[in-house]
Amino acid sequence: MKQTTTIWDEAIEEYKDYGFNIELPDGFLLELYFKDHRIATFYQYKITPEVIREGCKNYLKSINGEV
Repeated sequence: MKQTTTIWDEAIEEYKDYGFNIELPDGFLLELYFKDHRIATFYQYKITPEVIREGCKNYLKSINGEV
């Protein structure tokens, strides 16, 4: 089966190795996870890949210092 890459997968591509993941629990919400902890929930129609990347970057800063 072919795996489809979504805009959301591409949004966190550079952060996946740190432990970030995105879940889409329904047709409306997008949940951003760090390891097994949900750190943010967004409406899919309001969020942009840039905001997600900025969220990943800021979360890493908050737990580790500068990235």
